[in-house]
Amino acid sequence: MAKMTLIIRPQPDADRDVALLMRYGVPALAIPSMKRTHKMHELPEPVNFSGIILTSRNAVEALTKLDKFNTDTSRWAKLPVFVVGSATAAAARDAGFSNVIRGAGGGAGLLAPISSYFSKKIGKQDRGKSSSKNLPLFWPSSVEISFDMVAALATHGVAVQRLPVYQMIANDGLDSTIIDKITEGAIAAVVAMSPRSVQIFRRNLCAAGKASSLAGMVLIAGSSAIAAAAGGGWQVVYTARQPRRSRLLAIAVLSHQRNNLIMS
Repeated sequence: MAKMTLIIRPQPDADRDVALLMRYGVPALAIPSMKRTHKMHELPEPVNFSGIILTSRNAVEALTKLDKFNTDTSRWAKLPVFVVGSATAAAARDAGFSNVIRGAGGGAGLLAPISSYFSKKIGKQDRGKSSSKNLPLFWPSSVEISFDMVAALATHGVAVQRLPVYQMIANDGLDSTIIDKITEGAIAAVVAMSPRSVQIFRRNLCAAGKASSLAGMVLIAGSSAIAAAAGGGWQVVYTARQPRRSRLLAIAVLSHQRNNLIMS
């Protein structure tokens, strides 16, 4: 029987990735390292901002759960939205936003489009075409962040107001079924799309007394930061050139095919 690839992303993304891999003939299993909880906050007034930063689909969903957002959807939707990735862009459009500006890669990939947007806006003001002052950007985020948009954009002269609207809670321990498969050597690869998720997976693996099993697993990491967070001891580490879901899953498919070729 072909070995399995583990997806450790939160739900429902984990099941989506498993379904895609299965369509390409890759046996896969979802074992989320974290689960999402929403934080109930009083939203600020949209008129006080120049735009919104959305660094995940989770942020979009958490934002739309807030009563004040639903009351003021039309006013929020008038603002430009700077998003990370195609999935977040699609979620933003579904939430009612029309002016969606997408960056390349993770949070760092938003610095250029945001800086460019404000430079053009300032240029128009200097030419007398606009009299409105530059207001801060609003960033509804996770409680834990891997990239600080507030600090990064401050160096570009752009102010950001952050509001944590959701939190990712660690799932402690591994399911007995997973432990059995690890013991059998039935796990070929682990796909990791965040530093924290792979750290939790490794911690749970150690707690189950299975740390040595890493030597038989391939790590497919979304970035060098994720690979570093995963630590050593893996059979092989593949790092995607860009932290895109499509790239990581493509690597997973190729890794599976290569493994099967070697075994045949």
